[in-house]
Amino acid sequence: MFLGNWSWREVLGPVADYEDDLFAGRLDFSIAILSDSSSAPSTGTDDDTEHLEDDVENEEGHDDEGIEEDEDEHGEEEDGEGHEEEAAFDASAVGLKEISNLASFTVSSYKPGCGVKALRDDDVNQFWQSDGPQPHRLNIHFIKRVEIRAMRLYLDYELDESYTPTKLQITAGFSPNFTIPFTTLELNMPKGWIDVPITGAGGGPDGNSLCCWFIRIIVLENHQNGKDTHIRGIKVYALDDTADTAENNPLEDMIEAIEDYGDRMTRMNLHDHDNEALARLDAAKKERKAKAKKYAPGDGGLNISDFMREPEIR
Repeated sequence: MFLGNWSWREVLGPVADYEDDLFAGRLDFSIAILSDSSSAPSTGTDDDTEHLEDDVENEEGHDDEGIEEDEDEHGEEEDGEGHEEEAAFDASAVGLKEISNLASFTVSSYKPGCGVKALRDDDVNQFWQSDGPQPHRLNIHFIKRVEIRAMRLYLDYELDESYTPTKLQITAGFSPNFTIPFTTLELNMPKGWIDVPITGAGGGPDGNSLCCWFIRIIVLENHQNGKDTHIRGIKVYALDDTADTAENNPLEDMIEAIEDYGDRMTRMNLHDHDNEALARLDAAKKERKAKAKKYAPGDGGLNISDFMREPEIR
């Protein structure tokens, strides 16, 4: 339809004015509602809000406490696991060698599958279990005379309970028919490797070795008056004369040989009647040896090769 120079508002004047008034009224009504809701006093909502905030804070506090308790429990578990892990015993670091391979092991009785083979296994989850009346006996018969420096038994009260030995007697001698007791162990809930006291046994150059051909370990009592017993491992050690220790260190031997060679060359350059110079040289040598540095095994990268050692029975 052609309107010419007329605008749509002039044609629809009354209708357009009505729509504008209606739109303005709705807008004013909405603004009034918003202003009333923002300025109206709250009835009972403040208390509810406070209670809600308190509940939220309490829940957050409980959650934080729960998290802290969980962390503490995890920390205690980790600490417990750390205590259970025992540091490995390095025999070579203290100049010892295991000689269990030089002996035959026999037991007084055993359950099928829990005999000498399980006892001698390095896995401590395997064990010797007796199957007979007390006392139970573990016999160790060596093929030659040995000087035992250390002996260790693995016991675990937490796993074995009434099977755990609480009183052990160790005897030693020339044969099964000729032994004498040298120590008695009384244990209370043992867990891990237990060292048998051998110090002062009387053998060896310092009297701290046990010299024998035969050892017998007698289980006299078990925890809670248990009948049978469990022993999860046994290790026997002797001195290793060829071990690279502080007393037998190739680096120290080489340094000492070089210094002795220097002393001999210096003495050759001195007159035989120059007593004062010879005395000074001897005094300097003694002082040097007294203040000599002690080297740890393996310092300098010098070790004695196996083919240079004395042959031994393995």
